[in-house]
Amino acid sequence: MKDSIFSLRRLRWKLTLSYTLVAVVTLLAVELIAVSALVIFLSSALLPTLITQQVRDEFVPNLEKPLNQEPPDVERLREELTLFATGSNVRGADVPSPDEPGLNLNMTPDEGALFVVDEKGSLLVSVPELRGFTEGERFEADRVPRLDPLVDAALNGEEKARNLSANTPQGRILTAIPIEGENGRVSGALVGTFRMPDLTGPLLIAVGVSAVLLMIPAAFLGTIFGFFTAWGLTRRLRRLALAAQSWSQGDFSVVTRDRSKDELGQLSRELNDMAAQLESLIQAKGELATLEARNRFARDLHD
Repeated sequence: MKDSIFSLRRLRWKLTLSYTLVAVVTLLAVELIAVSALVIFLSSALLPTLITQQVRDEFVPNLEKPLNQEPPDVERLREELTLFATGSNVRGADVPSPDEPGLNLNMTPDEGALFVVDEKGSLLVSVPELRGFTEGERFEADRVPRLDPLVDAALNGEEKARNLSANTPQGRILTAIPIEGENGRVSGALVGTFRMPDLTGPLLIAVGVSAVLLMIPAAFLGTIFGFFTAWGLTRRLRRLALAAQSWSQGDFSVVTRDRSKDELGQLSRELNDMAAQLESLIQAKGELATLEARNRFARDLHD
């Protein structure tokens, strides 16, 4: 057998290619898992809960003092809501005409609406001023699907953020947060409604761009790592193949020196033991054949 047969180049490159494919497929799988996790997070109730909790802790205390004055300082409330809306990119949207069913704020990522409702359910301030929601009159929360129970919970003193927020299948986030008055009583509520952006397109673009940008270095690193790993493995297999070739020609002086504790190292040691046993059997067979020839020669002389 030629030495080139034992170079195992084909096997080496097959193993290298397998490492490259594994690296690329793993990268794509990680990206898909990350995107899926982000989509699930955005569509779950966790995001509205976190938004509600943050607004309650950082902004709602600014509304307590002007709301608890007699009468409530409407202009100060409007200033606070406007400042918050400006800093958080919350803006208003058009409200459909009264003959259209329900409320469709038709929001884009940077649009929304903020309302302050007193303890009796009357609308004190809205930022921006929306058509169909008149300040000083009862706040018709039932015009926004799923908002009415949130406002009732807030005015009843609910403290758990998950019970004060909701999202809708249309991608809206709704929140209603109680505003404390004197002696811990509820003096009103902050109501917010806005639409989350549709991230399907941007996520697909991000996945495509990142796949292109990361696939090349991932494939390169996978190829380098796979080549050196396959080179070490094929080198060990080549030593076994060369030893087997020598044994087939009757040369049992060749042994495979593989001190690894894996299955290939164990196989090398077992093959060395087998070669030693074959050498002993061949020597014993030769000695037995010599002895039989001598005995036959002695019988011939005796006859």
